[in-house]
Parts: sequence; C-alpha cells; structure tokens
Amino acid sequence: MLIYKEGASREFSLPVVSRGETLRYRVDDVPWFYRPFWLVWSWILALMFGALLTILHVTCRIRFEGSEKLSPGANYIYSFWHRGLGLWFIAFLRRQRGQAWLQHPAAYMKPIHLVLGWMGVRICLGSRGEEGQHAAAVLTELVKDGASTVITPDGPKGPPEVLRKGVLHIAAGSGVPIVPVRLSASPAIRLRTWDGKWLPLPFSRIVVTFASPITVTAANFDEAARELAREMTL
Repeated sequence: MLIYKEGASREFSLPVVSRGETLRYRVDDVPWFYRPFWLVWSWILALMFGALLTILHVTCRIRFEGSEKLSPGANYIYSFWHRGLGLWFIAFLRRQRGQAWLQHPAAYMKPIHLVLGWMGVRICLGSRGEEGQHAAAVLTELVKDGASTVITPDGPKGPPEVLRKGVLHIAAGSGVPIVPVRLSASPAIRLRTWDGKWLPLPFSRIVVTFASPITVTAANFDEAARELAREMTL
C-alpha cells in the first residue's frame, strides 16, 4: 500500500525489502522507545552535514559547462555515477526545489532525507525488488507531471560505474529526457567508500558538465543505455 505523508519533504512511503533481507528499521517504523534518540541523532547529523555543504558551496569555485544544451524551465532526469553525489549536493545546494528523488528508506538515511527536505526536494522512499519498482512508478508519475529528478544508476551500493537500467525505464515511462552529468573537483580527497567519492577541500574548483539530453524509447533503449554510460564516464 502506498502512503503519502504531507510535510516539507512530501515523502511517499512503501514497504521495502533490500537485497532480500527485511530492513531492521525504516524511517517510518522506528520503535517508540528508540525514536526520540534516533530523531535527535538524525537532526544533529543533518545539521552537521548541512553546515559542511554550506561551507563548501560558499568557498568552492563552481563552474557549469554545457548548460546551453538544456532548455530553460524544462524538467529533466539528471544522471551521474554515485561517486559524484556529494559534489552535486555542494554545487546545487540552493537549486533543488521542484525536484523529486528516490531514496532508501533505512532509518540511518534520515539525516539525508532531512537535508533534502530543507532543499525543497520531494522524497519517494523505495529500494530494490517489487516494492522498489512501485516507488519508481511513483517517481515516474511525478516526473511526468513536471518534476525533475536525480538518479545515480550504480547506486545505492554498486558495483561502481555499472549501469542499472531503472533510470532508462523512468525516462521511457515519463517521456522526460535524461541529462548525463560528469562532476569533478580539484583538489579533493578520495574517500574509501565503495564508489570512491570525492570530498573537495574549501576553495577547490568543482566542474559540473552537462551532456546533451537523451530521449529514451522502446526503439532506442539499448543504444540510449550505451550512450548514457559513455557520456557519464568521458
């Protein structure tokens, strides 16, 4: 059953199974005796993360390339490898309003959900499996209705730079083009995460490069997948 929660982040909640195992706690079923501590912990982490993003957004030199390929006011599905997610947060700290994102429903993700809510992003809670497909269907309808979204097609846990085709299905179902994006930063620290995220230093240079939008249909589905993977990797 789909549950719609009114609120700043407008969360769509679905029962989810991740990697064949039931999640111990979801953001919507944390036991009452843990919930106060979990909420305090989530808000503290969210505030710390938000402060870090703000410092980096203000101090870093951010350059956008390829913006002329995008139509002003149009909605798109922005797609890039998971390692660039932190750079996207920094570059677009104040430009996320009107977007809807698919997010993992695990309780430990609450700080990220809070930050996205502060940025004006609507959240569709879902992961893998049948329930994740339902969440993707909700996101498809939101995109069809005019929302933009951001999808990292090798997330949430890899393997890195291996394209999963959910983003293509959402594009085909909504009729909204995919914009491949490449993100880089220098100087930056490469974190020991599965995707090798880059953490820029204050006063680093961040470059966000947009490729030409890709329209996905049943006829060009496989060709679009190859083009998307190539454009995100160049």
